Amino acid sequence: MPTAPVPCAGDIAQVRHRQYLVNEVVAPSGVREQHTLVRLTCLDDDAQGRPLSVLWERELAARVIRPEQGGLGTPEKLDEPRRFAAYLHALKWSSVTATDARLFQSPFRAGIHLLDHQLTPLKKALELPRVNLFIADDVGLGKTIEAGLVMQEMMLRQRIDRALIVCPASVTLQWRDEMEKRFGLHFEIFNSEFVSRRRQERGFQVPVWGTHSRFIVSYQTLRRSEYFEPLKTLMEEKGRHKSMLVLDEAHVVAPASASRYAVDTDTTRSIRSLAERFEHRLFLSATPHNGHSNSFSALLEMLDPQRFTRGTRVRESQLAPVMVRRLKSDLRALGSAQQYPERQVVGVRLTHASGRWGAEWLGPDGTTVERRVDLGEGSTAELDLSTKLARYTELLAPKSKKGRLVFVNLQKRLLSSVEAFHRTLSVHAAAFGAGALALDGADASEDTPPSEEHGETDAVLEQELAASIHEQSQGLPVGVQARQLLDDMLSLSARHRTRRDAKLLALLQWIREHQCALTRGAAWKPRRVIVFTEYGDTLRHLKEQLTSAFEGTQRGDERILAMTGGLDDARRAEIQEAFNGPLDEFPVRVLLATDAAREGINLQGHCADLFHFDVPWNPSRLEQRNGRIDRALQPAPVVRCGYFIYSQRAEDAVLDTVARKVDTIVRELGSLGSVLMEQMHDALAQGITRGTLEGVKRATTSTRTEVTKRELESQRTLQSLRKELDTIGELKERSREVMDFAPALLRDALDVGFELAGSKRLERETLAVEGQAQEAWKVPELPASWSRTLDSIRPRREKDETPWDWRKRPVSPVVFEAPPGVSSKLSHLHLSHPIVQRVLQRFLAQGFSANDLSRVTVVKSKRDAVARVIVFGRLSLFGAGAARLHDEVVSVSAKWLDGGGKGHLKPFGDEADRRVIEQLESTLAEAPELSATSRAVQARLIASAASDFATLWASVEAEASLREKDARKKLAQRGTSEANALTQILLNQREAIQEALGAQLELQLEAQEEREQWRRDKSHLEMRLSALSKELREEPDALKTTYEVQLARVVPVGMIYLWPSTR
Repeated sequence: MPTAPVPCAGDIAQVRHRQYLVNEVVAPSGVREQHTLVRLTCLDDDAQGRPLSVLWERELAARVIRPEQGGLGTPEKLDEPRRFAAYLHALKWSSVTATDARLFQSPFRAGIHLLDHQLTPLKKALELPRVNLFIADDVGLGKTIEAGLVMQEMMLRQRIDRALIVCPASVTLQWRDEMEKRFGLHFEIFNSEFVSRRRQERGFQVPVWGTHSRFIVSYQTLRRSEYFEPLKTLMEEKGRHKSMLVLDEAHVVAPASASRYAVDTDTTRSIRSLAERFEHRLFLSATPHNGHSNSFSALLEMLDPQRFTRGTRVRESQLAPVMVRRLKSDLRALGSAQQYPERQVVGVRLTHASGRWGAEWLGPDGTTVERRVDLGEGSTAELDLSTKLARYTELLAPKSKKGRLVFVNLQKRLLSSVEAFHRTLSVHAAAFGAGALALDGADASEDTPPSEEHGETDAVLEQELAASIHEQSQGLPVGVQARQLLDDMLSLSARHRTRRDAKLLALLQWIREHQCALTRGAAWKPRRVIVFTEYGDTLRHLKEQLTSAFEGTQRGDERILAMTGGLDDARRAEIQEAFNGPLDEFPVRVLLATDAAREGINLQGHCADLFHFDVPWNPSRLEQRNGRIDRALQPAPVVRCGYFIYSQRAEDAVLDTVARKVDTIVRELGSLGSVLMEQMHDALAQGITRGTLEGVKRATTSTRTEVTKRELESQRTLQSLRKELDTIGELKERSREVMDFAPALLRDALDVGFELAGSKRLERETLAVEGQAQEAWKVPELPASWSRTLDSIRPRREKDETPWDWRKRPVSPVVFEAPPGVSSKLSHLHLSHPIVQRVLQRFLAQGFSANDLSRVTVVKSKRDAVARVIVFGRLSLFGAGAARLHDEVVSVSAKWLDGGGKGHLKPFGDEADRRVIEQLESTLAEAPELSATSRAVQARLIASAASDFATLWASVEAEASLREKDARKKLAQRGTSEANALTQILLNQREAIQEALGAQLELQLEAQEEREQWRRDKSHLEMRLSALSKELREEPDALKTTYEVQLARVVPVGMIYLWPSTR
């Protein structure tokens, strides 16, 4: 068999039944090497951008082709209008363009409630030559969704094909589930279990990081050199091109210091070395600024080293293009946050009088009493212990900060619970023989063993604290008076450690009023609550007391769940699903949680009430806890965050101030809050004493807060936010029109796809969902080959359930618009869903249009008395590496006259020809079956189709040529504009570096490590300055080439005849 002629670079070749762009042709080097090496990139929609290298002479049936010359061939039959419409829509929905940075696609492909403010990061990302973007939105505004939209859009535009998400261990599972459920992006969680599994499957010689293109890894795991170093090596081998790094809670990698000049941490250095190996970077943090200007600039340099350099001043003009910063209070002020609840902070003041405890529920001002409740008889042990501990601390505590840690921890534990205090006091007393040593901590049997992925268990943390206290207590000079106080506290706490204190009595009173009467046989109301505590000992005590109180109520033993540190992903998912699940399906009503559940976890599905059983001394933890229910998709209009204070205990005045001040900070000061919270934490670090309250009250603006306000909060103005949201609304509607997407069209496409698979259509059904009628669709029985695809809409697999038993369970009903809330049992089918992708990929497959379609149909139309024809072609412009720069379907319409004559097949012969294209979607939606057109008409059209298409194809090419010229112009303009902008950015950076190098800051720094850090930063500035000259010569031109068109092609799509319904 003769070998086809060797192609040239730029040709289109058909190899292995696919179409490829020829990138490079390497001729044989000599006598031994007789074959031509051809490097190719796939052009087919279902394998876009996939590289392939072949020896041309050895490839069977490889040939250079001209797809546009084949036309439609010779049709033998007409397609059903529904089938042709599904094919046409699949092509439209897969089109992308770089000519206009303001056209979105990912919002209409994702399974989300589309909120305008969440599109701002996407808008900014598309305006950047490289996506280096900092999303610094408020807690609960949806940063994960915003990041997902950016990643998905970049993948659709083939600007990234590798992604790494680095986040805290507690949210790895949530990131994975959100990316898969909302965006159809499958990420692997990189942990020891994954590494072990991959090595079993592929052997130890295969680099584990190279076995997938999308990973999620925790900061804890990434710190391990056996994982971090291979990742750096792999990135060096693969290069930066088309890669993206996402840092969640990015503030943890910034240099940190309590002094004047922030110093690099190990995490700072490692992430900096990793970030430079990625082309695109996406940072997420609600608190991006810690008050240190050099720390902020260092973090921004990791984000975009061409725009920022550590040690230089951050200018507003530099920050604006790459920073997104909004608060819930800002959106509410504009009336754009109806989907976010109002937060009410509720103080519960406890007072003991005449042998009885009473509770006063305070209003928003913290002083007005809204109601009083008698809690019954109770002891004052917690008050007495506080007085004794204060005296004991005065007698024994050393002056040094380290020496006081024992007494600070004793105080914190007492303010949590008598049980937690007693356990720690026993360890302290054992150091000088006054009590039994108890290093065992809490009962660890309920906790999962610790790992680098899941963090340490609460039991392990308790043990470590006990060991530390025992060590630090040794050698303290315990006198007679101190020994007597210690014995009194041991005795008093031992008697009351298992009794219900006033806080627990108040909590039980709230439960009786709002959830269950707690009498035998009592039913439970549809309301849930979260109770947070800092210590595992307190949680265990709470669980025991509540379990006892719930005994005898309906399903009382199923009403409590506990989320603690060290839980593995599966158990966390079970708890989260149950707590967010329907109230009539999951009996849980109370979730007890330590701070392991304080960040990144959605718990708002059916819960609007939260109590802090103890107020954490780190104020930022208080806000993180509140954020579990005060976030997007909270169905309740108001959330209530309660805390307890003893009016007769001096320490509680401080804790009350902390709780109230945090609420004010969050509502009014935005990012300044992180600095003020740190100052409040510093005021509490030495324990609560007589002067602490004034120290907390003094935690107001300072130099560091002024720096934060100047460098970050300038991004937040209501006027600019209002203008931004108006713009986003206009862009969203324009993008929707261009994409031409509607849920009903997708449903029709799926019906066609299921029929092609030999199955039935979707079946409409009405379900009762939490008391409301909900329209949904039942997925038909599909062939066995669809089993794994259908896994995406099955209920969650139980822990011990086998795959085959799991797959016997019915799949969930489906909907085509995002269901309300976070706990719906309905599956949302969107354009990126695996089921939808499988159907659409068949329409887009290179062989589909040739083998499964004639690509010609006829539609009965009520809109016109004249027969017309519309011919479709597809214009595609490709850049380097076959990246699609522009895609669009080109349409040409003309009259079709049975006997020929004047006006027959004359493109756009009258205004009606243009109008039929505009009305095409409505015409297709109304179209009857093909059988509505007589066989005689069908036969005439089949006979005429090939010549009709050939006649009009020249007009399609002419129209495509005009659009190609316009697209090339816009691409060139964008390339020039972005290259000029980059040049200016580099020039501004050179000026800023020169200014910074002239500063004499070192003379003002006292700490040695701060001076050393400043010298390192200065050295870096000098190196960066010398590198800028080369970047100014090369980078703008390199950026401009990314918009240069390497290949333009127009290929036939199909043809529709519009036949008058009157004929």
